[in-house]
Amino acid sequence: MPNRCQLLAAIPPIHPSTVKLLRLADGPSQDLAQIVALLRSGAVPAADLTRAANSPLFESRYEIRNPLQALVYLGLERLKALVATTALRDLADAAHSGLKYAYWRHNLATALICQKLSAPVKLSSERCYMAGLIHDVGRLVLLAVFPEYERFGLLADPRTEDLPATERRLFGWTHTEAGRWLLAQWGFPIEMQNVAAFHEDPAAAPNCDRAVIALAHAGSHIADLIGMSAFPAVRDDQMREIAVNLSEMPGEGLSVDLVEIMEWVVTKVNGIELSFS
Repeated sequence: MPNRCQLLAAIPPIHPSTVKLLRLADGPSQDLAQIVALLRSGAVPAADLTRAANSPLFESRYEIRNPLQALVYLGLERLKALVATTALRDLADAAHSGLKYAYWRHNLATALICQKLSAPVKLSSERCYMAGLIHDVGRLVLLAVFPEYERFGLLADPRTEDLPATERRLFGWTHTEAGRWLLAQWGFPIEMQNVAAFHEDPAAAPNCDRAVIALAHAGSHIADLIGMSAFPAVRDDQMREIAVNLSEMPGEGLSVDLVEIMEWVVTKVNGIELSFS
């Protein structure tokens, strides 16, 4: 198991005020007065939040100039998604690898796909976006700590290889374990920690979180199929697996048009990327 101090030193810490904001927003009372006071204090890093808030991701009708305006115009749930998006982008920036943006774009694409598919399965769109966004965060953790993880990402073949077993053998940790650990350090809700931990095997997830984890699992496969993949190859039978996973979820059922989703996701991801550059 990697040394925890080594991991903490290699990974940029999330800003303490950002952690506080996420905890306030996810608390049982969602104390709006404290959230507003925190945003007004200027303690929450504003530049990246403002750029992301004005990106195509949130489609705000107004120009957002500070985090408090983001709360007013976007609402609390979308503000949480905004905070998580900037934190994950900062993590990608910290990794010294050509693959870091492939992993980032895969997570972002999965988030958008999960958000798009949330209504038919009767789940909160922002909750599904968050699940897709952080599901593979552990790969960014391993990439930031182990430079050789880039070679693994380039050579691994998900069609013939047990990737988690190979990760544990080479790095002492799977990306699911690393992702859960990081989100716990960052103070993310238990539900999101479970998404990172169980997205490769939703059947093993706690019952209370299984639906959103199953959607993140399917969304990740769809992102792979439309070319937003962290790996060079995908299995030919993935569409059948996706259909089975989605058919088992409550709701009206889903009809996945890969061409339509691909065009929409690629346009969105490229627009969001430009806002961060």
